[in-house]
Formats: sequence, structure tokens, C-alpha cells
Amino acid sequence: MARTKAFDEQQVLDKALNLFWEKGYNGTSIQDLVDRLGINRASIYDTWGNKHQLYLASLARYRQHASHWLLAQIRSDKPAREIIQSFLYNTIEQGVNDEKRKGCFVVNSCTELANQDIDVRGMVKENRETMEKVFSAIIQEGQETGEFNTAADSLTLAKYLYNTVTGLRVSMQGDTTIEELKAVADISLSTLLNTSNQTNS
Repeated sequence: MARTKAFDEQQVLDKALNLFWEKGYNGTSIQDLVDRLGINRASIYDTWGNKHQLYLASLARYRQHASHWLLAQIRSDKPAREIIQSFLYNTIEQGVNDEKRKGCFVVNSCTELANQDIDVRGMVKENRETMEKVFSAIIQEGQETGEFNTAADSLTLAKYLYNTVTGLRVSMQGDTTIEELKAVADISLSTLLNTSNQTNS
């Protein structure tokens, strides 16, 4: 008969997520995990197998949180331009207001491990494709209403927007201000706009 765990697995996983997010995979030791999680090594190995599997579980957990946040940002009856601008601004404010300026865990994982870890690379790819799909749907709606230009298809523009978000998340880890990052976001958003529609309005 299996023993009941003496800890909440999801709460412990959130602690692991934050530790890996702060220190990276290579910067986090098993002892660091024991100290932060408040459980012993045996419990870590019994539950997740090893440090790598715990990291992947943490990354999946982060993606789950991030997906919920993303969907909350885009559930709106506002025009497509306002939805995207609000998402960009909220992303910037959330990142800069983070005391430790950790950036995005997915982006950090890509930078640290994607070239050498096929599992991480796969999860980063899935995250990118999910975000691009969401962006593409919003951009397509904006193209149909005349807000956004149709010089490129919605998926291509979504890829551009995704790369903008990635760049912002890297920049916010430094000492860049909210105002500076929002100025960059505004320039990126202007690339999507239907300038002929603006001229005629």
C-alpha cells in the first residue's frame, strides 16, 4: 500500500519553480532544493526521480500559470490593438516590478539549456507555438477590422510579436525602466498598424 505524502506536491513544486527561476538549473544544487522545499532528498527522488525531472515539472508548472495569465489578458471585447498593447504593458510592468527581475522562466530556460537539453527545447517550442497561435488569432481579428495591416499574414506578424515579447523579457532583467520598455513596445505595435487606415481617419 502506497504511503500518503506528508507534503502538498503542487505547493512544493511551486517552491522548486521559484528556486530554479531565481538560480537557473545549473546554479541550483540538490541541497538548495532540500533547503528551499523543506523535504528530504529521498522525497524529491521518490516524487520526481531526479533534479532534471523536477526542473521539467517546474517548467511545465510555470507554463500552466503563464497560460492562465495570458488568457486572462486577452479575454476582452476591446479592439485588437488595445488587447495587444495592454498585454505588452502588463508584461513589462509585471517583469520590472518583480523585485528580483527574474524575467521569464521559459526564456531563461531557453538561454541556459535549449541547446543541450532536448526536453527543454521541446517545451520552449511548445510555449512559442502556443503564444504565436494566440497572437495570430488576435492579429487576424485586427486585420479583419482594418486595425492591422495585411502586408504579412497573421502568423508571420504573430512571430514578430512573440520575438518582441521575448526581447522585452530579456531587457527587463537589467536596469531598463518601464517607460523605456513601453516605448519599444509602442514601436513594435506600430509595425502592426494599418497606416492607411490611420491616414484616412
